Amino acid sequence: MSEEELRAMRELDELSEKAGGFVFPASSDEVHYDYRKISEYCKQKKIDPQDLTIRELQQFIVSR
Repeated sequence: MSEEELRAMRELDELSEKAGGFVFPASSDEVHYDYRKISEYCKQKKIDPQDLTIRELQQFIVSR
């Protein structure tokens, strides 16, 4: 990832944080997550989204 792309991602993260959300790394096109529910869950549990276990993350998969 170039420095310019990293800078743009940081800006997006900051804007998203101000709006009450976060940016989650891109994943497979076949799996989609409900990021708002993940954010709410993490705030409730007082953990960072990166600290979610795979089992916890699976409950937020949205069927396509």
